[in-house]
Amino acid sequence: MDLVLLIIIFVIFGIIILSYTRPNLDFVAISLLCCFIAASITFLVKGTDLEVFIISIEWPAIIIILSMSIITKIAQDSNILEYVAVKLFKISKGDQRIFFWLLCIITTLLAAIISDVVVVLILAPIVIRLCNFLKIRSGTYLLGMTICINIGSIITPFSSGENIIISTAFNLDTLYFIQYFWIFSFLLLFLTIFLLDRFILSKEPKIEEQQKRFVIDLIDTDVMIKNKKMFYLNSIAIIITIILFVALPVPLYLTAVVSTLILVLVNRKFTKKPMSELLKDIEWEIIFFFISLYVVIECLVQAGFTEIFANLPFQELNPILLSFLILIIISFVSGFVANTPTALIFSTIIMTLMAAPFNFESVPLLFAFIIGINLGGNIIPQGAACDMMTLKIAQDSGVDNLNYKRLLITGAIFAFIHIGLAAIYLMILTAIFV
Repeated sequence: MDLVLLIIIFVIFGIIILSYTRPNLDFVAISLLCCFIAASITFLVKGTDLEVFIISIEWPAIIIILSMSIITKIAQDSNILEYVAVKLFKISKGDQRIFFWLLCIITTLLAAIISDVVVVLILAPIVIRLCNFLKIRSGTYLLGMTICINIGSIITPFSSGENIIISTAFNLDTLYFIQYFWIFSFLLLFLTIFLLDRFILSKEPKIEEQQKRFVIDLIDTDVMIKNKKMFYLNSIAIIITIILFVALPVPLYLTAVVSTLILVLVNRKFTKKPMSELLKDIEWEIIFFFISLYVVIECLVQAGFTEIFANLPFQELNPILLSFLILIIISFVSGFVANTPTALIFSTIIMTLMAAPFNFESVPLLFAFIIGINLGGNIIPQGAACDMMTLKIAQDSGVDNLNYKRLLITGAIFAFIHIGLAAIYLMILTAIFV
């Protein structure tokens, strides 16, 4: 282990994280610069060549992120999410409890498929408009959405960038998530909605019957659809893609890229947009940010980062205690630090714990890892991008019953409830697998 090199790379890693959390800084340029500096220093000290850094980048994860970004863009262009929001209200017949439950459930399921930020960007303004028509305050509905939406991130391996990173690193597929996460996820979801309904929604004023009937008659779901053929085709295609993620015995990145390219070719008839046009709408800054982090993490490994943990007496720890510590530490770190760097740095640590000489069981460790990194973000609003986006939309739209203080207090309460329930479930998993 080269202690001096390790400290230098950690300082560079810290600069990247700091740049990502400061909106006034160009985090892409800074992360790429830091990436090249770290790689150059590692080359000079360790003689690590370019091929090692290229191999260290998880290209399957990059491909999945890129593919899901395009699928998300196609869903946006097809007005699928707008249609869903309005349809939910019509199905509920204006009953605010039914609408609240349906809204929380559907946003959670959507967040399991596409970016949670995109779900908020599209659905939140529609919810605000519906509530304005109904002459009720929308803050509680937005609050329910943003608390439940993080639960969607633990339902599939492709729901978020950090899940894609973890799933690729540990070869986890959709069936793995169904087997080990779905029971907990859906129990957690329904309990969360029940508590929100019981202690928060129940205190909201009731919708006037006359206003309810007026809005139901006024809104028309067909108006939301610009092109019906495109809408139905893409809706079916995206559902089929999700089924293929579960059914096909091939790596996720292959299913993702093939499905995406077929969707692009099919949509060319309606949108006249070639692949080159769709690629312009991709958040390339995130892709390059991920690549930079992979290279810097490899620099840490070359400097002897894993040796630190290999020399610690983890084998003396009880497996239940170790899994619990992983859950708590990652939950709090992800609450205050960006999830992507947290996922990458802890992936290396978890791999060390799973390998010889420790050989800890993978299921409890990965459960603690994935739960902590996805649900810990609710501890403070800054820990989850969808929370901050919800708050911004609420503030821009003049929503008077959702501010930073309310989101901070309510979000933290539910984050601790979620982590506490995860700890109990983790004890059951550890007892089964250890």
